[in-house]
Amino acid sequence: MLGIIIYIYSAISFVFEPLKVIFSTLVAPLILAFIFYYLLNPIVDWMERHKIKRIWGVLILFIAIIGILAGLVALAFPPIQEQITSLVNNFPSYVDSMGITILSWVANTPLESAVSEFIEWLNGWVSNIPSVVVSYFDTAVSGLTSVFSTVSNVVVVIVTFPIIVFFLLKDDEKFFNYVLKIIPPKFRKDTKNIFATINEQVGSYIKGQLLISLSLGIMMFIGFTVIGLEYSGILAIVATFTSIVPYIGAALAMIPAVIVAFTISWFMVLKLIIVWVVVQFVDGNLIEPNIMGKNLNVHPLTIIIVLLVLGDLLGFVGLILGVPIYAISRVLVTFVFRKFKQRYNKYYGDEAGNYENTEFTPDKYQEKK
Repeated sequence: MLGIIIYIYSAISFVFEPLKVIFSTLVAPLILAFIFYYLLNPIVDWMERHKIKRIWGVLILFIAIIGILAGLVALAFPPIQEQITSLVNNFPSYVDSMGITILSWVANTPLESAVSEFIEWLNGWVSNIPSVVVSYFDTAVSGLTSVFSTVSNVVVVIVTFPIIVFFLLKDDEKFFNYVLKIIPPKFRKDTKNIFATINEQVGSYIKGQLLISLSLGIMMFIGFTVIGLEYSGILAIVATFTSIVPYIGAALAMIPAVIVAFTISWFMVLKLIIVWVVVQFVDGNLIEPNIMGKNLNVHPLTIIIVLLVLGDLLGFVGLILGVPIYAISRVLVTFVFRKFKQRYNKYYGDEAGNYENTEFTPDKYQEKK
């Protein structure tokens, strides 16, 4: 039977080619567009509440973003480019210097052989960083149907996603109402609740995680500058982008910083560790609770497992989108389970006892299952 199915699919696979092309063309700009929609929509809503028409609010916001980006490129790009060039050129020698320092600490000890092998492996890995990065991004690309596989597709993404963002911001209610009209009337209330819950969960996560990443980057930059660490600007930028990945990203950002610190002195390493501990403490106890609140309410271990699994399946894309994918899946599973509980209570509740928490709304979603 399986053989017949495979044969039939191979015979008619050409039918699916147009769908594959459409999918690979639309997925990337749509993902980026929805991310930016969640980030920018609160600003547009705020302007609308202050008597600025939505279309004008969107235009003002786009002009402001373009102006800010142009200013940042003009002011920050030259020194950042200089730091990047210097760090890339010097990084292999920094790794060598760190290796020599560590080997001197463990000389004539049982650890010397193991540490020596690790340093050799690290040197080899650093020399292969370009090929490793290319390979990893190839994995990420193939995991999302080669969305970014060609220059033409990248250009399509860059050109189309701002247009999609513009119309999402301008006509979000019209778009949602149009989709809702397609749904049978009996299911519209449930559909609205599902969309509202997903919107709250995913929107809160995207906005919160990006704000947390930005705050981490700023705190790292201040800390690196205060202790006198070289390349504080580019290392803080690396920390900002890697921190988009919860928990794992902040630790990864410290690897190049530690290597640079080792080339200066062990005291610089100690100061760097103090900066990292202080930043993590402030983030975990002050920034994250106030930005994220309890909207997502996912255990850190669950997030790490999700990132490991989806990172393996989708590469870099899985690390970035792993938590939103999990949040959407969790909303849908919770909705189905609560519908099951309602059905169970209807037929068996009087006789065997009722399930609690059977209603599904954005407000009741966070109640214990």
